[in-house]
Amino acid sequence: MLRTHLYADPAGRALPLGRAAIEGIKFGLLALVVYLCALPFVLFAGIGLLILFLANAYLLSREYFELAAMRFRPPEEAKAMRKANAGYIFFTGMVIAAFVSIPILNFATPVFAMAFMVHIHKQMSGVGVLVPAR
Repeated sequence: MLRTHLYADPAGRALPLGRAAIEGIKFGLLALVVYLCALPFVLFAGIGLLILFLANAYLLSREYFELAAMRFRPPEEAKAMRKANAGYIFFTGMVIAAFVSIPILNFATPVFAMAFMVHIHKQMSGVGVLVPAR
């Protein structure tokens, strides 16, 4: 049986607990602001759904990309990489938001989104090469 590893570089490292808590609080506050801004549009059936979908895409792309990137680079560098590739990362967030909108399948969102964003980060970093296992 042939097994392959996706990437030849070392595994990512966990963010220190204090820094992870700070990043989580900052993201929670950002999500609160984004959803409060989107809330008035919920009353309008068509545009409300679209705005909520776009808000989810923005938040999911931002958070999952930064989570993936911060395992391989400093937080400031991960955020700069996200900002430099904002359009592409937002598009990937739309894929995750579509995945979230599928009932029952949405339970797998954290696993799917994290694996997807690690792949996107590796691709942007230039290490997205398949390497056969020995």
